[in-house]
Amino acid sequence: MKSRASELRRVVVKVGSSLLTAADGRLDVARIRGLSAQIARARKEGREIALVSSGAIAAGMGRLGWRRRPARMDDLQVAAAVGQMGLIEAYEEAFARNGLHAAQTLLTAEDLAHRALYLNARACLRRMLARNVIPVVNENDVIATREIRFGDNDRLAAQLANLLEADALVMLTDAPGLCRDSAGTDVVCEGAANDDGLRRFVFSKPGGGPGSGGMESKLSAAKTAARSGAHSFIADGRADDALTRILAGEKVGTFLKADAPRLSARKQWLASGLHVRGALTLDAGAVRALLSGKRSLLPAGVSEVHGAFSRGDAVSFSGADGKILGYGLVNYDASDARKVSGARSGEIGKILGFAREDEMIHRDNMTIL
Repeated sequence: MKSRASELRRVVVKVGSSLLTAADGRLDVARIRGLSAQIARARKEGREIALVSSGAIAAGMGRLGWRRRPARMDDLQVAAAVGQMGLIEAYEEAFARNGLHAAQTLLTAEDLAHRALYLNARACLRRMLARNVIPVVNENDVIATREIRFGDNDRLAAQLANLLEADALVMLTDAPGLCRDSAGTDVVCEGAANDDGLRRFVFSKPGGGPGSGGMESKLSAAKTAARSGAHSFIADGRADDALTRILAGEKVGTFLKADAPRLSARKQWLASGLHVRGALTLDAGAVRALLSGKRSLLPAGVSEVHGAFSRGDAVSFSGADGKILGYGLVNYDASDARKVSGARSGEIGKILGFAREDEMIHRDNMTIL
């Protein structure tokens, strides 16, 4: 583990709102200062750190005097906008104490689904790291409605790890890690990020069944981060030195290893940053062809077309069992895709009245999960 820790040069750190919110509903400034000091220490060791921080909505509720989390989306957006001011102010002060600059960075899922915006974000964030600036990343709640939301900051952090080609994703929470035994006792554990069997260790209460919500989200984030070769850690951020101990190679919380080889930047974008517009169901032959090697998806292998999408949009594709196999940029809009599904490439011109690409999705524009 010591040698592994020395290889973690670029790290995405995600901190949950429960860690940053004091009992009175306001920001826990002391914890923010402690976390910032740990990040500053990591920078002095030559590591590049990007921070994904929750807490804006909770902080806004405290500032506004709201005791209950509102149900309306626009009220949540108001709380986030108000709270974001206090959140970034606290980080700015805390990092300044350690000679670092913080940069507020607000993203939506739509930003990473658009190729040009993805590249813009990637270039700017990498330049921040090179300039010794700490990006403090959060979802842009003012404009992020349901269809363009990440959903939670675990997912945002995982996609940021892909975007930056990070070596590790560290998720700090208010629990000692992912795993508990059947008696409800927290245990240190490790495994492969893609091992779905780990879910059997997640308990919602002593002797209870599989948990959901927080830890399920973190498992999913670990799988996403693993696509670009990033290892994941889940640890108790209430400890003053949790991040420092992880980066020193100590066994803390849960370690989820990325076994899969690192994907190219374009493949990462296809796998994690897309707003999917539709879905394709494939026959067994097409599934075998895609899983066996570098094959394009031909119309003949498509049995069903779902959704309304345009040429060049992102779609998912799956077998008859409904399990998503991957994502890609489709060469036909939904209407034409339905017309040519099941047809051989040589028949496309006759069916549509014009000839375009032979492939439904070219292999260079897809990624297999």
